[in-house]
Order: sequence, then C-alpha cells, then structure tokens
Amino acid sequence: MSRSIPLYNAVFLPEMEKVAVDVLRSGKIAGGDWVSKFESEIEKVSGLPNVVSTIDMTTALYLALHLIGVGEGDEVLTTAFACLSTNSAIAQRKATPVWVDVSPASVSMDVADFESKITENTKAVILYHVAGYPGPAREVAEICNKHGITLIEDCDNAMLAMHNFAPVGSFGDFAVYSFYPNRQINTTEGGALACRSAEMANRARKLRRFGIDFGTFRSINGEISSASDVPEIGWSMTLNNMCAALGCAQMASLQTRHDVTQHNVARLRELTQDIVGLNSVPPIEGDISAYWVLLFFVENRDEIIRRLKQSGIMASSIHQRNDIYSGFASVQQYLPNTDFLQNHLIGVPCGWWLNEQDLLDIVASLRVALAETFNTTPDHPS
Repeated sequence: MSRSIPLYNAVFLPEMEKVAVDVLRSGKIAGGDWVSKFESEIEKVSGLPNVVSTIDMTTALYLALHLIGVGEGDEVLTTAFACLSTNSAIAQRKATPVWVDVSPASVSMDVADFESKITENTKAVILYHVAGYPGPAREVAEICNKHGITLIEDCDNAMLAMHNFAPVGSFGDFAVYSFYPNRQINTTEGGALACRSAEMANRARKLRRFGIDFGTFRSINGEISSASDVPEIGWSMTLNNMCAALGCAQMASLQTRHDVTQHNVARLRELTQDIVGLNSVPPIEGDISAYWVLLFFVENRDEIIRRLKQSGIMASSIHQRNDIYSGFASVQQYLPNTDFLQNHLIGVPCGWWLNEQDLLDIVASLRVALAETFNTTPDHPS
C-alpha cells in the first residue's frame, strides 16, 4: 500500500473557516461572546453545570488541583499509563503522584488497588479515561465519597463516551477536556474544566485571568478600578475567542463524527475477530467508548507496530508510562498489569475520517503483520 492511513486527524470544516474569518474581521480575537457559547455547549456534553474554558487541558488539571489546595506533601492517586499532559500538573503543584495499577487485560484503573493506596495524605485521584475508553468512574466516585477525596475525571479524548448510562465526567467533582487538534473537538489548542461546584467554577474563572473579577475590574468609564481587589493572584490561562468560535463551529456535527467512528469500530472488530494473536480491548460492559483509537493486545508489540507503519498504517503504543520519569520524584510501585499494558497495547486508526477501503487496508495489514511475526500464513476470511 503506497498511501498512509493516519492514526489521528484534525477536524476541518467550512464552518470553521467562515467563523475564523468573522472573528478576525471583528477584531474580538482575545475575548468575546464565543467563549461563553462554547462553554455552554461543553456543559451539555460533560454532564456538569459549570464549565470554565482554559488554554489547554493541563492548565485545567492544574486549576482543579489548586482549587482543592493540593500542594507539597499531598498525594494524588493516578495511573502511570497516560500522557504527560495528565500527570505533569501533579508535579507542577509539588505534590506526589501515587501510581495505581490498571485491571488485568484492560486499560482501566484497578479499583481495589486504588482504594488500597489511599492514605491520610491522599487529596485527590485523577481517573484517566484511556483513549476514550471509560474507566470505572462510578465505583471510584463511591470510594472517594467514603474517604473524602476529590475525583478529577480526565476526559481529554473521551468526548461523548458513556459510563453507567451517563456521560464520562459527570461522576467527578471535576472533569477535564482537551481540544488539542487530534481530539474530537479541535480548537487548535484549548481545554476546559467542568466543576460540580459553582463556587469552584467562579474561582477558576477569576484565576484563569490573573485573579481578576471582571464584574468590578473596570470603572464606569472603562478604566481599571482601584476599588476592585485581586485577593488571589492567578495566571494567564484563558481560551481566546477565536479558539472558542472554532469549537462552536464543530458542535453540530460532533455526534455524526462519533457515529461514524462507532460504525468503523464495529466493522474493524467484525473483520479482525478471526486474526490469531490479535485481542481486542473491550470497554467496561455496557459502556460506550469514544474510541480516540481502537485498542488491541498483541505479542511482539514493537515489531507489529513497525510492520504496520511500514505498510502505511500509523499504529502506536499510545503512551509511555509516566512512572519512569525522575522528575516526578515518586516511589516506584509494582504495577504488573501496567507492565503488561506497556508491552502489549497497540492503537490502530478507527476515526471518522476513514472509509471502507481504509478499514479493509488496516485489516489486511494487521493480518500480514501478525502472520509474519508468528511465521504463519495469513488467514483470509471467506
């Protein structure tokens, strides 16, 4: 196959181009009405009523940890198999990550291991819905409530995923979303913090712009008011009007792209079910994954990926476990299921940009790669 099939793609629509030109011509690029409109749209998806958009998802995670007072000496439970965009905020708050294993033959946090690692220093848990596959948020939320721990759901590539018949993100005290170009919504860069508490959301809105209360910051003549205090100094973390407008332009077609991805996943599973050595990673029973990528377990993972890329299929191991990084200064944990995950997991393309021929080519390449790796003749379904 001479062409390449990408693992990810960025949404680009004529509506995005039009709204970008409109915003540029308006001159309201940094701030404007699109920001609040976009936040309202994400509220509908997240299941939480108070959404605060941010410059990126790590900023949103940092804000959540700051809002609950996480600092030096505090522990945050999290899984090691994640992007640094998830766990770096823990180090930035000078807190200690406590690495929780995943369940056997899954990508989901192991609930029993999570509860066993709670100590008097545990302040929060970050539950990452890996590659859009929902984690056990309901069970984790129940344990958090019992122990007085804050639950932050990392939904950065899980837009429209469902867990226990509810949107992922709706179980936590906070939910975090990403709008990086290869996510379900592409604002070129951006994130959001969904808060269960209106008070926390109001603090976050101030902190994302240096701590300013924009209801009192300007006097009646438009100048900065000396009577407006800034009691808690924040940062520059605001999503701009241009990015928000790009996000709004994609909301009407979000469900359609999700539905196409679901169709592609069902088709790929149908076509690969007889491939020896290729084991699909299922979502939790009854859940609906957003399928940022389609996940499989294989032996000789690195060789399989090499052969797939050689044939033009941009497969990936998705993440490098974060507990190997000395910058976290954390205690090394024995994580046998994470070990397995790191050595056996591959993600293959399944998104809305693929057509039927792409799916057939992916399956054909998988057959050849698995057969060549195990020195067998590829089977072809009748």
